[in-house]
Amino acid sequence: MKNEFEQLIPIPVRPEEQLENKDIFYPKWQCFCCQDSGKVNDNLVRVVIPTYNPSRDLWVACQNPGCHSFREKWKGIAVDNFDTRFSTVVCQKLDLKSRENWHKTVQRLVDIRTLAKAMKMPGSGERTENKNREVQQRKQEVENYNWAAASKAH
Repeated sequence: MKNEFEQLIPIPVRPEEQLENKDIFYPKWQCFCCQDSGKVNDNLVRVVIPTYNPSRDLWVACQNPGCHSFREKWKGIAVDNFDTRFSTVVCQKLDLKSRENWHKTVQRLVDIRTLAKAMKMPGSGERTENKNREVQQRKQEVENYNWAAASKAH
């Protein structure tokens, strides 16, 4: 049964890139409370309702002023299918909290990249493709060297 189907290799959505070549993701949402979905982010809901379970409990409607996502995206569904107890003030505070968390996360990534560049071995950034191949070959030779046999011989 296992070999009934031809086995395929997964196709990644985007090719893996080196960390230094990636842009730091910063969301472009208008509302950080619901991430423009109209439904308050589950992690933010747990700030107010610690035992919240999105599989069991009603989804929380975003009431953030200026955010029209709830009305636009969920207009065909009766409002009593949602938890509407979060006031506009609560949603504003959650929006601000989420924005601050994103800002801190991005700042940490910038700090890590800056530190990584500072700790990088001198000259490693200017290597040619041939030099990189040579370094990898030498590294492989060192890793494959039988150190136990060499120490017994001496």
